[in-house]
Amino acid sequence: MTDNARQIAYWNEVAGPKWVRIQGAMEARLAGIEDMLLARAQPRLGERVLEIGCGTGTTTARLADAVGSSGHVTAVDVSRPMLDVARMALAAQRNVTLIEADAATARFEGVFDLLTSRFGIMFFEDPLAAFGNLYRALRPGARLVCVAWAPIADNLHWSVPLRLAIERLGPPKPRAPHAPGPLAFDDPAYVTEILSGAGFAEVAVRAEPVTLIGKSLDDEAQVATMMGPAGALLDEKQADAATRAELLVAFRAALPDYADRNARLRATVHLITARRA
Repeated sequence: MTDNARQIAYWNEVAGPKWVRIQGAMEARLAGIEDMLLARAQPRLGERVLEIGCGTGTTTARLADAVGSSGHVTAVDVSRPMLDVARMALAAQRNVTLIEADAATARFEGVFDLLTSRFGIMFFEDPLAAFGNLYRALRPGARLVCVAWAPIADNLHWSVPLRLAIERLGPPKPRAPHAPGPLAFDDPAYVTEILSGAGFAEVAVRAEPVTLIGKSLDDEAQVATMMGPAGALLDEKQADAATRAELLVAFRAALPDYADRNARLRATVHLITARRA
């Protein structure tokens, strides 16, 4: 049995409320990645979809439209603040079930044709057990299509603010390799090992260049102070308001290093695909 208590607390008490506070900026910057994910997943009319880490329901709504009234989307998240937003946004979607649960251990009714996630699979304390559980929710031949972040070196929108934050605050506490978090699946060999060990076949992890579409450079600086590795370091160091304000200015000044004037940022993700054998 897995125990994701730390991640559940984090997404209810820290990350979830942050995301809701800046939801517009977060969803805008991930729109292109969502397009890529759905184009590869190809949800079809009548299919049953299991979405892991549905958050505020942006991807859920598009999945529901794709499968139509004859299909169904079961969307799962541990974050009540984010699910509250999703419930309001998807109140009229009759082919969606939103579940507050830990996907690592929850028992899902029915058999799913597609397992998908936009950045929701990197937070399991025991990913092998979690994907073993998810494997059992799929019908034979069902497909898995998920997106996770590639290494931080390939994502300047994270590495540059983190470097500036470390210069100001010092390094973060050491982390175990592949510890739950945004970068847990940054190693393709590790991801392949986990999915293959859980029983999946045809596992592939492909690095994909993407463009994050920020709302503005000011919004992107704000995102860097709240989310990702730099935001996590500010929280770990319990940075006060003055320090956060100083780093916000520093992040904004550094943005031309990795974004154009229209707030488009180059990034890299891992597109992860597999099938139930």
